[in-house]
Amino acid sequence: MLNRILFINIFNLAVLVLVQIFVFNNMYFFHRYAPLIYIVWIIFYPYKESDNLFFLIFSFILGLSVDLFMDTGGVNAFASVLIAQIRNPLIRSISGLQKGMKLFHFSDLNFMQFVIYVFVMVLVHHLAVSLLEGFKFSVLPASLQEMLITSVFSFLFIVIIYVFLKNKIN
Repeated sequence: MLNRILFINIFNLAVLVLVQIFVFNNMYFFHRYAPLIYIVWIIFYPYKESDNLFFLIFSFILGLSVDLFMDTGGVNAFASVLIAQIRNPLIRSISGLQKGMKLFHFSDLNFMQFVIYVFVMVLVHHLAVSLLEGFKFSVLPASLQEMLITSVFSFLFIVIIYVFLKNKIN
């Protein structure tokens, strides 16, 4: 059973990296802003406290794979691990889920909770990427503007992906 789950996760990560690199990295809005949708795996990974290390390692591998293709030097790996780390506490705080409870499905969230959860995850990821890429106070306003616009486009695509794959996401 574990080998099947491991294979499915590796396959999903590979597909997401390839879609990010070959489709979304070539899809620019206003000739500048490319959405980062590869984080959809981190956002909608099944909620379980027990496999946190597995989840963090695969989140790192996902971000690092994108970094290798985009030549961004670990920025996406850091941001992916960051949102993987804040994910469970964010779900608990938004949904009112108690720490020991293991049963949770994203369909349990109402519309506003879902929007807040996805947007906070996207915003934190993109903020980390923007700040680490720019890393100068002189470009901070431009970085924040780019981060907000990219976050909006990423959010929209992630919600569209969720709508189409809602039945497959736990």
